[in-house]
Amino acid sequence: MSSSKWLLDQFKENAKSTGRIVPIVRVQASLENANGQAKRDTLGLHPSEICKKDWCPRSSWYAIKGFPKPAETLTFGRLNIFAEGNAIHHKWQQWLRNAGVLRGLFKCNSCGTVSEEDFSSCSCGSNSIRYAEVPIRNEEYNITGHADGIVEDANGQLLIEIKSVGTGTIRFEAPELFVPYSKGEITIDELWNRIRKPFPSHLRQANMYMFCTGIHELAFIYEWKPTQDVKEFNVKFQPEIIENILTGCDTVNAHLEGKRPPMRPMWASGIDNATCKKCPYKNKCWGEDDDTNNQISTIQRSVGEVHGQVQSPSETSGIPTRDTEGPRRVVRRRSDESL
Repeated sequence: MSSSKWLLDQFKENAKSTGRIVPIVRVQASLENANGQAKRDTLGLHPSEICKKDWCPRSSWYAIKGFPKPAETLTFGRLNIFAEGNAIHHKWQQWLRNAGVLRGLFKCNSCGTVSEEDFSSCSCGSNSIRYAEVPIRNEEYNITGHADGIVEDANGQLLIEIKSVGTGTIRFEAPELFVPYSKGEITIDELWNRIRKPFPSHLRQANMYMFCTGIHELAFIYEWKPTQDVKEFNVKFQPEIIENILTGCDTVNAHLEGKRPPMRPMWASGIDNATCKKCPYKNKCWGEDDDTNNQISTIQRSVGEVHGQVQSPSETSGIPTRDTEGPRRVVRRRSDESL
């Protein structure tokens, strides 16, 4: 299905909504999402993707290579959730900007001028200046993305990562916490109270940001959607957490020079695997006439294993908060070395 036909179908579906306001907003939300997807960089590896517990380097290879995929279908409910998350990000960034401690990039909405210094008016005459966050780029591993911000106070610089947390977040990120709530054994307030440290995938993402920027301290802001209650978790750089993720990046990049994708990760047992079923490249992947389809690489086995190795923030003391020489190279073991 072409993207234009998909978008037309979305407009037709949204137009079925009753009322005068909701149909307009549903169509607009679908349009803005389609435009955002079209602008997304697909030539690099994104921290938000590669730090997931079920990251598949093979899927990333297909994406970077530009293999066609079905247009992503998102319900208005999902788009509304994303919009709420973006609004929470903007709120915190604006507070920190107004306090004079936010660092990163600032961009004129009219002419596109970008500056590392905040400015209230542009030489083009516009006063519409927005915070453009912190670009993340590592050429060696082909990692690209952006962090939510840098704060500079009397204690120096630290990255910030803003997360809007709801019951759906906990169900996916920490099912062991969600189960008692789903059974009615604890209240929603008690569920929130049981979150005492960042979720593992968030820690992996944070450490990737710290690796790429050389800023080795990060503050998580967790905002609880049901009540807007807030928790802050401060963490230091733990290179071992992302060691094998970087090895997976190496694997993807090495295969980009050829025509064959990397081997599937160990957990990809079949096309009916929960992650594989949601993958836009599943038919291409499992239809490959390739003798290596059912093999498991040592590298990708380690990629799967590292996602379970997350220390608590209290175990990170003593690591410098700033690497003055820039991002440090993580030393990776060869596949024939013992772990």
